[in-house]
Amino acid sequence: MDYKATIMTTPSTLVSLRITEDEMALLDSRVGLDGARNRSDVIRQAIRSFLEEQPLLPDMDKVTIPVGKSTKKRLGDLYEIHGVSPEQAASQGLQDYVRRLILEEAELNNLLADGVAIARSNTERRKEFTE
Repeated sequence: MDYKATIMTTPSTLVSLRITEDEMALLDSRVGLDGARNRSDVIRQAIRSFLEEQPLLPDMDKVTIPVGKSTKKRLGDLYEIHGVSPEQAASQGLQDYVRRLILEEAELNNLLADGVAIARSNTERRKEFTE
């Protein structure tokens, strides 16, 4: 997660939250990472991230993909050079993947249909079943 320094220049509302000790330990483990100065920073970023990751339309889903350093750097380079965001690249990759699977399935169906047609043509007809 990238924590952007959020200076509370606008009025904020205090919210009370009950969480388990394990969740508190996980929160505390994020303090000091990626610019988070305190628990509030971690919670604000988690809420912001959750809200930003919600689908644009009710029937849509979002997919989260963990990426390593190398892929993250390449995606950054792709954005810098071509203006293609990681989301656009992932969406294009998924579309290409689905398209390829559909084509492979169609090819397999054609092969099976051809095999059935050949098997039928090689089958001898018996006189009692023909008129």
